[in-house]
Amino acid sequence: MAGGVRRPDGAGGVHRPQAGAASPGIRAAPGIWCERTVYRSVHADEVESWTFLAIGTPLRAVGAIVADARRLTAGLPGRARERALRGVAAEERVAAVAALHRGEPCGLALSCAGTWVEWSATPVLFLPVLPVGPAPR
Repeated sequence: MAGGVRRPDGAGGVHRPQAGAASPGIRAAPGIWCERTVYRSVHADEVESWTFLAIGTPLRAVGAIVADARRLTAGLPGRARERALRGVAAEERVAAVAALHRGEPCGLALSCAGTWVEWSATPVLFLPVLPVGPAPR
C-alpha cells in the first residue's frame, strides 16, 4: 500500500507534494485527500466511478481505504477475497501510515470480480473557505 505516485510526464523518480506554509493570517489544516477510482475492467481502460474523501489523519485515511477495500471484496469467495486483499496486510498499512506522516502519497490497487480498483491518499493542506461579503473599499 505504501509508495509514491509516478509523475505523469514520466520524469525521474516519484513526485511528492511540497508541504508549504499558507499565507500569513490564513490557518491551513493538514489532512489527507483520498480518492477511489473503479475501472470497468482489469485493463483500466474505462472509469466506472470515482469518489473522494477528505480525512484529518494518516491513520484514519488508511483505515478508511482498508474498510472500503474490505466492503468491495466482501462478496468474493474465500481465496479470491484473500488474494484481492493482500495489499492491505498489517505491515502494508503501517508502511502507508508512515509514508503519509512523512508527507508522501500512498496507494492501493486490486483486481476485484473483473474490475480494477485504485485508491490513493495524499497529504495536503486544507485552506479555510472564507465567507463571501461585500468587496473591500
